[in-house]
This record gives sequence, structure tokens and C-alpha cells, in this order.
Amino acid sequence: MRVGLVFDIREDYEIDAQDITFCDFNYLSDMQHLQNTLEQAGHYVFPIGSPRKFANLLRQNTLPQLDIIMNFGEGFLSRNREGIVPALCEIYGIPYTGSDAFAMVLTLDKHMTLLYAESLGVHTPKGFIYQPEIHSLDCLEALVLESGMAYPVVVKPNREGTSMGLSLAKEPDELRSAVSRILQIYHQDVRCDAYIGGHELAVPILGTGSAARALGIVEYCEQDGGIMPFYTTEKKEHGSHKTVYRTFGPDIDRKIIETALRVHRGFRCCDLSRIDLKLYKGIPYLLEITPIPSMNRGGTFEYCAAQQGMSYADLLNAILNSALQRFPVNR
Repeated sequence: MRVGLVFDIREDYEIDAQDITFCDFNYLSDMQHLQNTLEQAGHYVFPIGSPRKFANLLRQNTLPQLDIIMNFGEGFLSRNREGIVPALCEIYGIPYTGSDAFAMVLTLDKHMTLLYAESLGVHTPKGFIYQPEIHSLDCLEALVLESGMAYPVVVKPNREGTSMGLSLAKEPDELRSAVSRILQIYHQDVRCDAYIGGHELAVPILGTGSAARALGIVEYCEQDGGIMPFYTTEKKEHGSHKTVYRTFGPDIDRKIIETALRVHRGFRCCDLSRIDLKLYKGIPYLLEITPIPSMNRGGTFEYCAAQQGMSYADLLNAILNSALQRFPVNR
């Protein structure tokens, strides 16, 4: 199969490799390994690069003949950034992996994600959205009280990934400072959630609709195996945590898997997603949805796939084959 690989790295946006202020990107080494794995599996791979490069190739009519786009393009700075590649593919009639533009944009917005998840009967943390066009910093304490929350409060940019800008405010002055910092650096709305203790979980999912299946449950722990109270960008980027394939017993495992699949299917995610949850007192709470999860070596997806007896090549082919159920091509 002729596969076009869309991905972006820090260098595409002139961001220093050590800068974790903006870090929702791929690593070139991971994408090169992914390309090599696909080629060894018999595919032809054309590395396109960033969504902007993809758009330029389409505009100039210089994109080679491809059967499908494998999309790991995150985009940058736009609230529609993750929806750009699937929207371009739909305009030009090109098959692609992953969710459509609507699901991408919806799941990027943390506030809208949690509101929609509630309508699906999924447990979510109490919280509110701070919008600078509507609210002032003096409103923050009233918003906390109106939402029925208590400190500590989790503060995050509303449309970023990889825990960028995430902080934990333990009292009103810290909340005010955290919101101010996000407004200054990320220039977007701020989602504030009640802190939920317990286990930090992720459920990687393959497939679409009724064919979707969970690859297992992982817990992100401290390096000594203890519960991680707060999963920050620093821990993600610097590897200062442990990823453990986890079981909590059949009843709780079933609740976790059912919640993750309800979210994946309810948001009409396609081919793959990672559902991030907190497990507290036996109840899974949705934190967010990642429709473009990392495919880095040793990451959550490869780790769980290996537990299911799947190689990295098997995993990538499963994603492609899932997409081909929606977009049959002549191979």
C-alpha cells in the first residue's frame, strides 16, 4: 500500500528541542522508525511531514499518488489544529487514518469534551471554563464555589495536549496566578477541574464503532511503582514515571473498559484513540480523549499491543486496516 505519513515535530515551528512549553509534537526518530516498520511490512511510505507541508503539496498538485494518509499531524496554535489534516483529506477525497475533523476539534476542547461525555453518562470531574472575554480574574473564587468545588484545583489550557501548562492550585492566589500564566503564554480559555485522587490510567483503543476494542489498561505510576498524584509535562517528557499494565479485578476492569469504549464510540472516534481516566474509589472519571495518540517506541500503544501478542508492525497494520473499512482502496 502507498502510505503518506503526516506528522509534525518541534522544528517545524522553530521550537527548541528542550522547550516543553509547547510539546504536543512527534519525535523525528519515532516517525523514522514507524516509516521503517511500515516499509519492512511491504508498504511504500512517502514522508510528507507537517500539516502545512501537506497543504502545500495539495495546493501545488505535487502530492504523489497515494492510497491513504496516515495522520499524526497535530498542528499548532489553532483551535482547529487537529482537524486540519482530516478536513483536507475529505476535500481532496483522500482516505486517511484516524478520526474526522469534527471529532478531532471536539476532543481538543477539554471543556466541550467533558460536557459531551456527561451526556453519554460518563463520570467527569466537577469544573468550569474561564473565558477572558467573559470573566475577570476577580470572578475565579465565585466560579469555584458555583461549581461546587474545593481546593486543590487542576488548571490547564483548554486546547492543549501532553499536560502542557498543567498546574495544581492549592488556594485562591495560586489559582489566580495559574490562570494568568496560561492566558499570557497560551492565549486561550482555561479549564479548571476539581482534583481527583486515585490511579492515573489510560486505555488505548483500536478500531471504529462496534469493531473498536481496548488493548488493555495501563497505569502511570511513580518510578517506585506508587500512585502518581499528578501527571505533569515534566514527567511525560523526561520519562520520570513508570507505565504498568494493570488489572484491578474483573468488575472494576469492566467498568474502566466500558467507560473507555463508550467514550470512543460516543465521540465517533475512528481507528485509534487513547482514553485518559482517573480511577477513584472504584469509579473511572474521564480526564480527556487523545484521538492522535503517540506511537513512540515503548509508549502506551506499543506496550499494550505487545501484551496482546501484537508486534509494532501488527499495530500499524491494524490502524491502516481499520481505516480501509471506511475507505476501500485498490492496492
